[in-house]
Amino acid sequence: MKSYKFIFCLMLTLVSCQTMTFEDIEGSDGDTPKGRKTMHFRLTGFSMNNIEEMRTDDYDDTRSSTVPQGATDNLILGIFTTEGQLIDTLHHQHKNDTGIKYGTFSHTLEYGKYTILALGWDGTQNCHVHSLDSITFNEGWVPNTFLCRQNIVVSEAYSDTRTLSLKRNVARFRVIFKDSTIPQELHKFVLRFSGAGNTLNSETRHCTEIKDFYRTIPVTIDPAKVTDIYAYCFLPEDSSDIDISVSAYNSNEEVIASKVFTDVPMKTNYSTNYTGTFFPFGTVVGNFVFETDYDGEFNDEF
Repeated sequence: MKSYKFIFCLMLTLVSCQTMTFEDIEGSDGDTPKGRKTMHFRLTGFSMNNIEEMRTDDYDDTRSSTVPQGATDNLILGIFTTEGQLIDTLHHQHKNDTGIKYGTFSHTLEYGKYTILALGWDGTQNCHVHSLDSITFNEGWVPNTFLCRQNIVVSEAYSDTRTLSLKRNVARFRVIFKDSTIPQELHKFVLRFSGAGNTLNSETRHCTEIKDFYRTIPVTIDPAKVTDIYAYCFLPEDSSDIDISVSAYNSNEEVIASKVFTDVPMKTNYSTNYTGTFFPFGTVVGNFVFETDYDGEFNDEF
């Protein structure tokens, strides 16, 4: 019976992405014998395309294909001491790197206790891990972010392979335009989030402080082909009502349309979608509306 208990606890250690205390890991008490082991870390879960949606009443299913799908562009793995000190440097991979298997990392460690941080994100921004409780991206950007933090013990008794299953750690706000005409002078959108944040704490999985921050979305295609925009934020709790303003600009930095969305229901790993007419002309008439029923389930693998 004792051996079965050990195997069960070991399996939990391999698959869990909860932040377990070291006391939760069997055999972690007492002095650890000296030794070294090359550890192999396998990251999973970061290429999932699905994100749950709070969909609008007049949502047009034909537009769902306009939402970009795909895996993360970047992965990092950080190994920290129990005091939160980074060991060596962050290990970074880009999906186009040659000579690697994207999502696998190896590092030789002394026997002991460690906290492992794994992050995945899309886009070209750099990730800055100031500490385990302060993670930011260039210029306050919040990309589609996946996270796993896990405590491990390295010793002769434990496997040299760990599987870390990352889970999406952002809430997405999406505006779907029903306008019959999009003005040709449209140059960019600026979104201001109030009641959320852009700095992440890996232990709580929430933002470290509530602040106003901006997300600029340039229009790089024919404005007539613009169907939707979206942006991400970190929430102070798993779910929260926040305010978001959206402004459209021309190339002269003049506002040509704007709208303030108040008490927007947001939830981590959910997309809140607003659908309606945004620009002050056109033939389609309607207001931005939403329903709070969730559509479907989020399924992860380990």
